[in-house]
Amino acid sequence: MALLAFILGSVSEMVKTLTILFVLLITSVVQAQALVIRVTETECTPTGCRQLIGTGACAYVGDIDERSVYITAAHNINNAKTIHVGYDGRWWGAVVKYREYSGSADYAIIETVRIPANTCFEVSNRIPQDGSAATAYGYSQGIYNLRSLKARIRIRNGGGYFTKIVEKGDSGGPILVNGQVVGIIKGHDYRETIYTDSVRIRRKLISVYGRIPCCGCGTPAVADQGESKPDPDPSSGDLTALQDEVTRLKAEIDKLNKTQIPVWIVGADGEPVAKQTYPLGDPIKLRFKAVKQSEAK
Repeated sequence: MALLAFILGSVSEMVKTLTILFVLLITSVVQAQALVIRVTETECTPTGCRQLIGTGACAYVGDIDERSVYITAAHNINNAKTIHVGYDGRWWGAVVKYREYSGSADYAIIETVRIPANTCFEVSNRIPQDGSAATAYGYSQGIYNLRSLKARIRIRNGGGYFTKIVEKGDSGGPILVNGQVVGIIKGHDYRETIYTDSVRIRRKLISVYGRIPCCGCGTPAVADQGESKPDPDPSSGDLTALQDEVTRLKAEIDKLNKTQIPVWIVGADGEPVAKQTYPLGDPIKLRFKAVKQSEAK
């Protein structure tokens, strides 16, 4: 019975783990405002060339007509051959509208065709107060795992700092105070995170577009369906692999849910006295009849 309980407990834990993993895979594909970007670059040496793939983060800040607008770190896309933004389980081909990578500035404005999103980040028009509580977002844990860091803003020497250190993959992600983007992650100095402040970026957005991009501001034209389709990344098998893994996990969960555990009560002669099956996860109930000592002899 102890062995049976151990087996049932192990199987139950497996079901729980698979279910949690399945939910995480489904929910992590679609992020709302802090999105992953993926770039390809070509590196050539005297012996030949190879394609490199890099990832980072960006902040979706709204739409201009039939285009969606994002801000990220310029160093993410400086040498990029292709740029894609991940949203709704797809890779959307992006183009660079503006970039600045000098001195304290490290940011870029990129565009895709309009994505079907109803929420976006607002870019703050003021420097946050020193000591403000802030949250940074990035993808250092992988392109399907948006992570957040909570810390404080420090303002000194005319620049802003986030008091926790980010990691590779977080670059280009937004830092928020009171729900508004106050900066885009640039990197760190091994003590805290350095970012490009939002006031500078906001001024450039207005300069480029004549206004701040907005979210949910009108429906894009759909006359040319070819232009409104997302541009999948043909070199990436990650999404297909994820979908295959989700399908496999669903099949495993269905199989486990249909599993029946047989329980036999065996007599002293080794012959089964009673047989019963129980669905996986249901409690097994056993009743034993008390036998008098005299009768047992």
